[in-house]
Amino acid sequence: MAFASKTAFSCAGPRTSRNVLPTRLSRHRRVECVAKAGTRKQLPIFPLNVVALPSATVPLMIFEARYRVLFNTILAGEAGVEQDLVQTESPFCGSRRFGMCYVDGRPDPSGASRMASVGTVLEVVDFAHVQDGRIFITTKGRERFRVLSIVKERPIMIAEVEELEEDEAEGEEVVVLAKEVADLLRSTIRLNVKLNNLEASEDQLEPEELAGLGPRDLSYWIASFFGDIKVLQQSLLEEESTVKRLNREKEILSDTVRYYSATVALKSLSMSSPSSGSSAGDDKAKEA
Repeated sequence: MAFASKTAFSCAGPRTSRNVLPTRLSRHRRVECVAKAGTRKQLPIFPLNVVALPSATVPLMIFEARYRVLFNTILAGEAGVEQDLVQTESPFCGSRRFGMCYVDGRPDPSGASRMASVGTVLEVVDFAHVQDGRIFITTKGRERFRVLSIVKERPIMIAEVEELEEDEAEGEEVVVLAKEVADLLRSTIRLNVKLNNLEASEDQLEPEELAGLGPRDLSYWIASFFGDIKVLQQSLLEEESTVKRLNREKEILSDTVRYYSATVALKSLSMSSPSSGSSAGDDKAKEA
């Protein structure tokens, strides 16, 4: 395992059932109903085999022509944008925002990929164009949303979405719980570094988010470390309670810390015992 934009690790937690993924959205289905002002809007959707979470950083490399048009359009007004690709008439022009929904890669009976109905709004915070036309983008997760209907699918999927409410995540109980989960993640990172003989900076060993985020944002950010179990990540994204989300993460990280601690101990024992024994035996043989 290697370090990228953050420390990653394999989590030893309970298996997550596949049934947490929502059913596939109906094609071109429109839903007409009365909603409170501001709760519904249209978003360009970037479906990908990645679970984007609020407060987490999501790097992307854009190379498809249709997505180059989309991202140059939402970045309109920024220096370095390819002006000939900007769609000035688009309602998303200059917004810097789009939605990401997880696609699990397993087709349904019709052959279409299944997309989760709950996703995250991503905001572009940095980008760079390269000569071959690709765009390297850094995004930050903002609010969650639920897809209500697909307005159109091509060339870019446009969906009508509703922003999901978040709980207040206040009180001593949730603050204490968040600290416990943060401490478990610290231990997991350090044990992983030790077990795999990795080089890590202090920023990687002690990410600023552990102390700088409130309980709710911390719970989402920690979920971004579970990238090897995307169904689990999607389930944590859909969880409405911060306390329940933190408790699930506490269980997973506690199991991971126990596993890593035992593995590190066994590795240390296997490295020290045989060598010390053979060395002592060799010394006695020489004396004889």
